[in-house]
Order: sequence, then structure tokens, then C-alpha cells
Amino acid sequence: MKINLPPKVKYTIDKIYENGFEAYIVGGCVRDAILGIKPNDYDITTNATPQIIKSIFSDFKCIETGIEHGTISVVMDDEIYEITTYRIEGEYKDHRRPENVDFTSKLEDDLKRRDFTINAMAYNEKEGLVDLFGGKSDLQNKIIKTVGNPNDRFNEDGLRMIRAIRFSSKLDFQIEMDTLFAIYNNAAIIKNISLERITDEFNKIILSNKPENIIYLFKIRLLNNLNISSEEDENKIEKLYKKISILKEIDKTLVKRLVVLDYLIEKLNINCKMFCKELVYSKKTNKNHDIILNLIKEIDIKNLDKIKIKKILNQIDRKLFEDYLDINRVIYEDEKNHEKIIDILKEIEENKECYTIKNLKVNGKDIMAQGYENKAVGQVLNYLLDEVIINPNLNKKNLLIKKIKEI
Repeated sequence: MKINLPPKVKYTIDKIYENGFEAYIVGGCVRDAILGIKPNDYDITTNATPQIIKSIFSDFKCIETGIEHGTISVVMDDEIYEITTYRIEGEYKDHRRPENVDFTSKLEDDLKRRDFTINAMAYNEKEGLVDLFGGKSDLQNKIIKTVGNPNDRFNEDGLRMIRAIRFSSKLDFQIEMDTLFAIYNNAAIIKNISLERITDEFNKIILSNKPENIIYLFKIRLLNNLNISSEEDENKIEKLYKKISILKEIDKTLVKRLVVLDYLIEKLNINCKMFCKELVYSKKTNKNHDIILNLIKEIDIKNLDKIKIKKILNQIDRKLFEDYLDINRVIYEDEKNHEKIIDILKEIEENKECYTIKNLKVNGKDIMAQGYENKAVGQVLNYLLDEVIINPNLNKKNLLIKKIKEI
């Protein structure tokens, strides 16, 4: 088969060959090219050592990205190309990183240390596709399978267990049974992996085209070993699986999908802590998550009118309110009320109706000019805002001053 290589990738490989060494694109870029997906980047592997690569590309800027692991980054026209020497990895004592890395002259040695067969293929135009572990066949059959013994692969790097789920979500593939059983049997290893790395993989699952594969985290007990879930009732987990597919109806916005997931878990009384609290997210993400989730739990969209909406908009960012509306529409399949509220929002915007103190036609100085001081100034402003929210036509300076005098 033939893969069309970008000019600079082809140039890089050809230049290494011209100097008496071999080189291939490897890993995810080969997988994606075979699937007809445009690769985000191209990793290049070679039997040339890092020092030789630096010598070959001495006319270019070379960055010692991870030279201890054999990687040199070559900069060409502001684009970075990572070139890594074939390597053999030593013992994995922490289930995450090898104790040592040794270089090898054999491509096979490098490929067999990789995680899944679909990521263990190499290619160049001279040799064609190098597929020693059936990766192309597994792509055709839509299977996620480890290279060699799955127990060995997961003991080397526990993060691979979640990566298997992530690839199944991204590509809509099935996890091969031996690989799936090995994840179940080695689930406790996940305790050794940092929550930051787990969060990164989890985010890729929930934002994929098949976010319902999050259910694997429950079924394979990965969440139990992270002390996020203690749910043992398989019927509840099955109910969640049937409901969780609505995540696909939510646009690929992390906060919104997290809110829906946490809402469903709470609604079904599943013994699971909130993902947003247990994984690693920014303060802003957590805050927005809490605001939207509280709106869903506390506000019935059917009872909203223009005044209530403006009072909500006074408290939260409009975008968060719109996120709430979208989630509410999906959860309750309530298109009618959703459209009604959207129309009200448009009307508020078109009429430039005031719902915040900063948009009042009077300010603190105007209030103080009427004889008010300190806390009383804020109290009067809040009183005027309440009046204007009820009666938008009142938001004129002379009318508001008159209203103050009536207090």
C-alpha cells in the first residue's frame, strides 16, 4: 500500500537514508493514514542515534526534546519533526515509565514494545508498510488489541488500560476479549497513574463520538480502584449505559458533557463521586460545572418567565445559562420550552433590557448625590435594578432619580 507523505517528512526520511541509515513514520500517523484520517503529526523512527541525527540535520535547528529517550526534534520552516532512535525499554517498576531505555538497531524491537497493534506499524516509501503484529488486519476488523501479552503491556504502563477505551471511543472499535479481560484483571494498577494523565485520557473519551464508552470505566472496575465509584449493582450500571448515549446529543464541550454525566449518575443513584471533583480540572471548570448543574436541579424551565430569566442573568454569565438550556433540552427532550426561552432571550437582547447594575442609567455617584452613603448606596442600586427588571421602561436617569426620592 502507499501512503502519501508530506514533502518535509519525505525529505527527512530520504536524508537519513542518504546518510546510510533507515527511517520510517511510525505509530498513530500510520494508523490514521490507513484509516483515511489526516494525521495531526508524524513521528519518525530510525536506527540512527540521536547524535547522528543531530549531525545529519546540522543545517537545521535541533532540539534535544527527550535525548535521554532517543528523541531529537528537527525544526524546518517553523515546523517540528520528532525523530526517535529505535529503542528497547527496561523494567517498568512504577507501571508507568521504564527504569532505562536502550537503543537498538532493529525496527522489530522498537515496534514490539508499543501498546496496541494498530499503533505498532511503520512505513516508508522504500519498504512500504511494516506490519509485524497484524495491525492492518485489526484496523480492518475494528479491533483494539495489545501487542503481545496484554498483561505484560498493562503492567508496563497502566495508563494503557484507559487508552484502550479511548481508542475504542475515538475509532468506534471493539476491545478484543483477551485485552478486555486483562484490563479487568489488572485494574488495580491504575492507582499508580497520576490523576492528571487519567483526566487527559478521560477527557478524550467523553469528547469523542462515542462517549458512552465511559461505561467501561465502571464495568472494568477502573473507577473502583481510583476510589471514584463503589457501585457494584450491574443493573444500575446497565441503566446508566442506556442513558449515557445522550452525551452524543450534547456538543463537544467538556463542561456540558461533565454536567450531563454527573447529573445522570446522581439521578440513577449510582455510588459514584462527581468526576469534576475527583479528576483534575481548573477552578473555572469546576465553578461553571457547579453553576450549570445547580440550575438543572433547581430550576424548572416550564416556570421561567422574562423576569425570572433576567434575575438569573444578573447572577451568572449568559453563556452558562444557554448551556443550561441546551442540556435541559436534551435531558427532558423539551424542544418547545427551549425555543420559548430562546425567543425571550432574543427579545431581552433586542430591546437592550437591563438586568445588571452596570447597565442601570444611574450609578453610585448619582445615588450619593441624593444623600446616601456606604452600604446604603449598594442597597439602593439593587432596589432600582429589581424595579427595572420588572419594568424595563423605568431605566431612564430622570425616572430612576424620581424613584429614589420616593423611597
